[in-house]
Amino acid sequence: MRLTERILLIGSGEPDWAPTDPIDSQVYLVETPDGHVVVDAGAGATVPAMVEAARRDGVDPDRVSWVLLTHGHADHAGGAAAWRRSLPNVRIAAAPEVTGWLAAGDETATSVDRARRAGIYPPTYKLEPCEPDRELVAETPFAVGDVTFQVVPTPGHAVGHLSFLTVLDGVRTLFSGDALFPQGRILLQDTWDCDLHDALRSVERLAALGAERLLAGHLGPVLADAPTHLAAATARIGRLLVPESLA
Repeated sequence: MRLTERILLIGSGEPDWAPTDPIDSQVYLVETPDGHVVVDAGAGATVPAMVEAARRDGVDPDRVSWVLLTHGHADHAGGAAAWRRSLPNVRIAAAPEVTGWLAAGDETATSVDRARRAGIYPPTYKLEPCEPDRELVAETPFAVGDVTFQVVPTPGHAVGHLSFLTVLDGVRTLFSGDALFPQGRILLQDTWDCDLHDALRSVERLAALGAERLLAGHLGPVLADAPTHLAAATARIGRLLVPESLA
């Protein structure tokens, strides 16, 4: 599903937005003249369907050069190994903490074990190990072709969570993963690395970036008026309240 001139939504767990698998996060593709960038990998089983979705929208998937992971939860990172199998030139990048967990297939550090017991993932789901090619350093820009991603540390939902800000089609575009969702929502879970205060500071950090588009890890993309959604979250924080929850 083409969202803008250079952004595609190729995978989703949302029934109304390019659905692939209910346990997939939103998976975006950004076109650049020197290789395309995928933001988040999905859970794994439907990567071939994502590749074909890109092809149907006029993108040569063999030109995908990077998959950037916002964090290590399996709906976002579990598909990394499948992307590497599916495309010859793809490389995987994530925060330093996530690279180690993913390389080891560590289901405790990534909370896959907890999520599976909770019924979020099916009983047969396993995190496939995949050693990323590059560590993303917070506040160090990551450039592909004419697109530069600002790497924004946004812990709270999970340790090692990153968001990515870039300018596409002349518009400041924020890929927020699970740090912030449309309507100013956040997601707190009973996992070892979820921290309320870190989550609130991350929301404030994102709100200060001046993004005009908000492309989150779940729910539909916000292609205009992102400040309204960001303000809904910061307004509650300003009243010493927690932003509304996704779940």
